[in-house]
Amino acid sequence: MFDQKQGAISPAASAAIPAGSVAASDERPVVELANPAGPTPLLLLCDHAGRRIPAWLGDLGLPAEELARHIAFDIGAADVTRRLARLLDAPAVLAHVSRLVVDPNRLPGDPSSIPALSDGTLIPGNQELSPDEIRRRFAYAFVPYHRAVARQIAGLRRRHGIPAIISIHSFTPQLGANPRPWDVAVLWDADRRLAGPALARLRRDPELKVGDNEPYSGRYPICYTIPFHALRTGLPHVTFELRQDLIATRAHAEAWALRLAEVLRELLADRKLYRRYHS
Repeated sequence: MFDQKQGAISPAASAAIPAGSVAASDERPVVELANPAGPTPLLLLCDHAGRRIPAWLGDLGLPAEELARHIAFDIGAADVTRRLARLLDAPAVLAHVSRLVVDPNRLPGDPSSIPALSDGTLIPGNQELSPDEIRRRFAYAFVPYHRAVARQIAGLRRRHGIPAIISIHSFTPQLGANPRPWDVAVLWDADRRLAGPALARLRRDPELKVGDNEPYSGRYPICYTIPFHALRTGLPHVTFELRQDLIATRAHAEAWALRLAEVLRELLADRKLYRRYHS
């Protein structure tokens, strides 16, 4: 289970970070809120929606072709998330700062939080960072995203009681020499209330290759967002990983959003789902 003391930024530390003080002239959003008035007791999350890099970091020393790869963002995940938010009529929070600046889905302090190396690519702008630079990046991207998620969950709890949380990611068809044959993966840790039925429904299609906690695991401490905002507090949740070549165009992303919506509607209609999970 998620250890709140190890995983969270303390309230004192969070309050000391000057939110909004960095790159104020950049008008593009760090965090996007989609379909905010959606009445469904559900919040959709996209940790790696965009590849924005603040002006003070330039291009992190990388050529454009590297910044277009999965190392910078989850290809197709934002389109799936926005469409799914409309189909399920639920709000969504999307993080638009590149995971190379600071990864909102990694435990603060973990080496993968600000990677010096990603999928074989050296990140020149992430070498030997000072504590001040690390704090600056967290203030710019990590804290605003997680504050936005927390605010949305608080609002849903005021209106509905216990909401469900769904996170959308994408993965590469191959990592190094290892092929990844799955079309979609369902990630989970201790709470399988959404993950178990979602796996079963996806596997009804004999043409789909469905991963169960592969190619990634949903078990803490590999991830941060779902353990911190959902598992720790007992909210029903699930993470979907989609193979990026299957959602790289908007049309394909929307088709997968339709497929996931069909899987989820019946599950989300069950009022027994909206209870705290106790291990």
